[in-house]
Amino acid sequence: MQIMKSKTLRSAMFSMVFLMLVTGALYLFVSTQEIADASQEFNDNVGKTQEFPNGAFIETAFFAAVGAAYIPIGVWATISKHTSKIPYILAIGGSMSLIILYVLSRTVDIPLVGQQDDVGFIDILSKVLQAGIIAVSAYIIVSIRRDKKLSLLA
Repeated sequence: MQIMKSKTLRSAMFSMVFLMLVTGALYLFVSTQEIADASQEFNDNVGKTQEFPNGAFIETAFFAAVGAAYIPIGVWATISKHTSKIPYILAIGGSMSLIILYVLSRTVDIPLVGQQDDVGFIDILSKVLQAGIIAVSAYIIVSIRRDKKLSLLA
């Protein structure tokens, strides 16, 4: 029974790390696309007294920072295995925050970037990956708590 729990927990941990790495890579990809789009827009409007869009810098930096944050947290979860809940708590908090921010950006006029009206494949994919991170991380946290309680009773 303990071996089965250990295999299940190990599989959950590797699933979460995989989801974190893929999500991080996706955000890094989006950051490069964002700056490429802004550069193209700027080049198309050269001579029309348009400045390089500040929102593009902010979005690019944001997406790059998110992508860069997901990867080390995923690596941290791998290194700590299932001895620490902290990387999983950070993964849940970060992913929930990004989902909420995404919904807000589609419903409210956010300073510097405005209200977004586009919903694309990458948007949906990232939210599905983040929901998976939340679900698997929550399972791991519950499992760690349960295992600690069982070890105290033994």
